Amino acid sequence: MLHIENLEIRAETRLLSSVDGFRVDEGKTYGIIGESGSGKSLFLLALMGLLPKNLSVTGTITATVLGEQKDLLKASASEKRQLRGKWMGMVFQEPMSALNPQRTCGWQLLEALSVYEKLAKDAAKMRCTDALRSVGIEDPERIFSAYPHQISGGQRQRVMIAMATIHKPKLVLADEPTTALDPITARQVMDTLTRVCASLGSSLVLVSHDLSLVAAYCENLTVMRNGSVITSGNTNQILNSTTKHPYVQELLDAIPSGKRTALTDKDSVFEVKDLSKVFVKDKQKFQALKQVSFRLKKGEGLAVIGFSGSGKTTLAKILTGLEPSDEGQVVFNGESILQKRPTGIQMVFQDPFSSLNTELTNRETVLEVLKLNGKAIEEVENKVQQLFNQVGLDTMLLDKYPHQLSGGQRQRLCIARALAGSPQVLVLDEAVAALDPLVQKQILDLLINIQEKTGVIYIFITHNHEAAEYLCHQFVKLDSGSVMEFGKY
Repeated sequence: MLHIENLEIRAETRLLSSVDGFRVDEGKTYGIIGESGSGKSLFLLALMGLLPKNLSVTGTITATVLGEQKDLLKASASEKRQLRGKWMGMVFQEPMSALNPQRTCGWQLLEALSVYEKLAKDAAKMRCTDALRSVGIEDPERIFSAYPHQISGGQRQRVMIAMATIHKPKLVLADEPTTALDPITARQVMDTLTRVCASLGSSLVLVSHDLSLVAAYCENLTVMRNGSVITSGNTNQILNSTTKHPYVQELLDAIPSGKRTALTDKDSVFEVKDLSKVFVKDKQKFQALKQVSFRLKKGEGLAVIGFSGSGKTTLAKILTGLEPSDEGQVVFNGESILQKRPTGIQMVFQDPFSSLNTELTNRETVLEVLKLNGKAIEEVENKVQQLFNQVGLDTMLLDKYPHQLSGGQRQRLCIARALAGSPQVLVLDEAVAALDPLVQKQILDLLINIQEKTGVIYIFITHNHEAAEYLCHQFVKLDSGSVMEFGKY
């Protein structure tokens, strides 16, 4: 149903993505893995006809639609609009930037539904809430009436998945659809996606950094690096062959393993005492946090785990002064900091694109923090380059803008910006979720090295248990805003 030949995407003379001989058959599942910036997302955008105008694309994308073959690269804007949503749907990588912040999730679902189906108001709403329920949202009525900023990152991702599959398209393109989800919900979402595709004879093309997810759900696998395909074929053969491609072996070896040595000779310097938070909407109360407490030593890392919507991000916002608490205290070095603005705690946000100023260059993004922290002019330029090198960003990207980076590159920029403030406490909200295994391991090792040198405290919000155990000394598990478990790794 889809055949790509000699596809090349360029920015002027620079090759960004090159794919040749990629075929998609009806009812099959295809995985695409590779490092950040390797051209995976650009490939999906080319299929959708959504590439930025400053990029040139050549080759052929032949799609079989209702028995008729079409070259998607030669299709008119009108023809492409008829294909998007109905024949092929896409789950974008960053739901906060893909969703409209001024409209409720329900309004946006209804809009997507109304493009091809005109239903009565009640029938349309029922169709949308059923779509939300099918992707694992337990309270679809609340999510339907909520704005994107009022729900968790995982819930936003599931709204995007519901929107992409509401018309049951023949081809589903999913760009990191489970990045923000806990492992159980990720599997539920993938079960939903694959079940819908199987029932309709539809195909799924999944871009992911999660090798275990790709291995479990994709029959075929394409591996990309530096903009080009380096190997493609049966997933099992590529991942489990005794003669693996060296880069595939690197990816497998980069999966975090091991535990941190417990800190036993230090006193606690950071304490959270009985934090509670209640949100009220339409006269209904929602308990986001309920008497959450923990203590940390200098140089210690705490993993905050739990299902999407369990209160992890609310906790992070309170600690950084972005959200007031209803009850409780946060004490650092004997001083209560909840009433202090700023709190001195830095944060790496879950959704990198929405947390960056798109009008600032990447250089200016980091420079701004350094200048606010009183760095001399002659110091800051070298420091910016050092930070870029630390997080694995090419200094050629310094004068680019956030929209010119891949999702993983944007996340690394956010980490560099946070480190520029020399924080004593750093909250990392899914800070490595958007990174490929090699860069993820590099960033985790970097964070450990920085912590050992500076004694910075990490509060690591994550769904990745391997990464949590590798980086952190302790964990706290939240469920419906309450601490369900606390322990050491």
